[in-house]
Amino acid sequence: MQMLCLPIHTDRRHGRHPNTAWWRAGCALGVVWGLTLASSMSKAQEAVLQQAKVWVGQTQNVPLDQLAVAPLDNRLKVPACEQEVRFDYPFQTRQSVRARCDAPTWQLFLQVTTRGVANTAPAQTTTPGLVMRTVWVSPHMLKRGTVIQPGLLQATTQALPASDTQLVGDPRDVHNMELLRDWPANTPLRSYDVKPTQLVKRGQQVLVSVGEGRGFQITVRAEAQQDGLMGEQIRLKNLESGRMLSAVVSGPSSAKGM
Repeated sequence: MQMLCLPIHTDRRHGRHPNTAWWRAGCALGVVWGLTLASSMSKAQEAVLQQAKVWVGQTQNVPLDQLAVAPLDNRLKVPACEQEVRFDYPFQTRQSVRARCDAPTWQLFLQVTTRGVANTAPAQTTTPGLVMRTVWVSPHMLKRGTVIQPGLLQATTQALPASDTQLVGDPRDVHNMELLRDWPANTPLRSYDVKPTQLVKRGQQVLVSVGEGRGFQITVRAEAQQDGLMGEQIRLKNLESGRMLSAVVSGPSSAKGM
């Protein structure tokens, strides 16, 4: 954070500005306030990362010293949450952890890995500091706002820093998410390149699947009572019975019953 205190013009008759002392004091206070704000935002980010680490350790019964949380993008500013931050796994692969805050409203997708777990494919060392990594790219340039769909990405290998923890490892983690900016061809996709897209709108009819994985499956039509992002739990109204139900958004105009 940079704060600029502009010089003031002096009074030619007295050689100084009558409010010089007040101006200097105000400027000093502004610098102290700016440094304090930057420090608080940094502490807020560290708090979310540590809470995510503890949540994963408790959920998967893994010691904290074996878990590593990928640092957030420096361009991302996370305000302190006034309530308890909630965590969940939004995708089946469990390679991403979602952190959500209600006041102020925000959500983050974090990568928490277990140290000492071998990769499915051994890395081949190239130049010092670089290793061959499997990444996901598009053969064509994609416009901002493009929704990632199955078959849109291709796997390839590139020499990249081993410390790059933001690379998308499984394309299923970003299905139905949208690009935040124009994405050049053959550029590795990273977690900060995408954001959840709104797949369900309030008042829209949604197909809700119930019973999947329990030996039966029933599909009902329901009306969304709120907007919903991918992997987000929303309230719906059964159009036949009029009863309210909860479901998790699983795709465009579709959800899975709880």
